[in-house]
Amino acid sequence: LKIDALVLAGRRDGEIDPLAGVETVPHKALLLAGGKPLIRRVVEALAASGRIDRIVIAAPEDVRAPIGAALAGVDGWSFRETAGSPASTALAAMEAAPEGRALLVTTCDHALLSAAMVRGFLDEARKSDAAAACVERTIYETRFPGSKRTFIKLKDFSFSGANLFWFAGARAKGLADFWRGLEANRKNPLAMARAIGVFTALSYLTGSMTKARLENTIRKRTKVGVRLVPLAAAEAAIDVDKPQDLELVRKLLALE
Repeated sequence: LKIDALVLAGRRDGEIDPLAGVETVPHKALLLAGGKPLIRRVVEALAASGRIDRIVIAAPEDVRAPIGAALAGVDGWSFRETAGSPASTALAAMEAAPEGRALLVTTCDHALLSAAMVRGFLDEARKSDAAAACVERTIYETRFPGSKRTFIKLKDFSFSGANLFWFAGARAKGLADFWRGLEANRKNPLAMARAIGVFTALSYLTGSMTKARLENTIRKRTKVGVRLVPLAAAEAAIDVDKPQDLELVRKLLALE
């Protein structure tokens, strides 16, 4: 099975990245950590995994030149257009891919991504039509006590997302389309509840939603078999959304 990797380095339509302009870089993908731009760390980790056939970076035209400069000497990657949101960009990449190709999606600010994380996720994700990586709360808080992170609380499972997504080719498009619909309504809780299902939303709000039930609900909604895949490395949950995240990443890389 051939696997493309899509690195999201876009901007949501009409939104400004809270890290835009930090340290005089035009895009957060170009922030330095451990002596390298974030985007270079991500692309090198994907390439070193030995599992990826092609790496595609979805980035706006105005930042392609500096991103290309940041990746000088790194082979096997190319640019593609962004499509206004992460889900729309992922869906467009899936629709443009040759038949039989699977897609791994990650983000340009996944600064601590490693080849081992990629391999570990793919080993489990490939058992399903689609999958999302996550880190259990206890693992994260044991490794980084006092570090703030957003967690989704289910009845039997509390986790943070890890910015790695798997789509096993055309049969997983239904999930990407569902994701796109949720994104479009992310500021409208009532519309999101209708999309997810009122009883599902109530189950979550009342604390009775389990991991298995959530996976089954999404499967019924999208006709795509999906799994949450917990990763052992707490670092997988760290992306650079805030200045505090960048500070933590730099601190961790300085210890290596």
